[in-house]
Amino acid sequence: MKASHAIRLCLLALLVAIVLAASLGSVDIPPGRVVRAALSGLGLADDASVPESERLILLRVRFPRVLLLALVGGGLAVCGATLQATFQNGLADPGILGVSGGGALGAVAAIHLGLAERVFLALPACAFAGALGASLLVYLIAHAGGRPSAASLLLTGVAVGTLAGAGVSLVLIRAEEYHLRELLFWLVGGAEGRTWEHVALAAPPILLGALALFARHRHLDALALGEEHALSVGLPVIGARMVLLALCALVSGAAVSVSGSVAFVGLIVPHAVRLLAGPRARTLLPTCFLGGGAFLVLCDLLARLLSRREEVHLGILTAFLGAPYFLYLLYRTRRMET
Repeated sequence: MKASHAIRLCLLALLVAIVLAASLGSVDIPPGRVVRAALSGLGLADDASVPESERLILLRVRFPRVLLLALVGGGLAVCGATLQATFQNGLADPGILGVSGGGALGAVAAIHLGLAERVFLALPACAFAGALGASLLVYLIAHAGGRPSAASLLLTGVAVGTLAGAGVSLVLIRAEEYHLRELLFWLVGGAEGRTWEHVALAAPPILLGALALFARHRHLDALALGEEHALSVGLPVIGARMVLLALCALVSGAAVSVSGSVAFVGLIVPHAVRLLAGPRARTLLPTCFLGGGAFLVLCDLLARLLSRREEVHLGILTAFLGAPYFLYLLYRTRRMET
């Protein structure tokens, strides 16, 4: 499939997912009214045909939620594709490599210390610092003895992620009772109660970080072909990797700060999208952003529909979907190495 066709297909999937997710809920709203309400919010149409109750539900509850999830899913998918190219490892993912865990630790610490309430932008800043610290730690430890194998890189990421998880558990133990429920619900991931303020908080770092990664598509292509090739074309490998890791930390930290821990998006989406768009980062990254947004919006819709019978959080659902896929990829990778 041509790259332009893949981008259009993922864009269409994202738009359909947004309309569908905004339509279905405790109060079902016809898709036509959803579209008219969205156009009226942009000043492109009159919303006189949309009942006031439905318009308030869409503009105050559902649109912020689905747009936030589209941003988070797109950002995590782009980070996954970037890390896979940077480390030449198809199993790389912000969650598996401990980046999301570091971001979660930073965000939980900001909530526990009260910084999130007192200081503007403290939550995303702490999440970014935690994600950046975790990614640098994984990189330095894994490369301490030379170029790491896939197994050593994954084990390093798991170890750093476990360390971050222990830090999160320590914060939970010491947290006040009125903070504990908020922290627990935040850790399982989701977008319940998210508003336009959360969209405004997450959109700048996610969009700017993703655009900066798009601009470095040549660096990613060079790294994906190996360090020797990257050096032969004049790319400073260590410096390029540090910049890419910092940008991934910015994007994933911002995503984690507003949605909590949502696992495996950065693993599943790039592999699926690569079948449509091909391996070149110039087309893979924007397609991943659109496809990741559609994937997470649909996962949240499925979680909400399942929650009508049993409470299912978004992070739990993506973990159930992603863990078997990760095991399959791990098995396939070991078969290829032997």
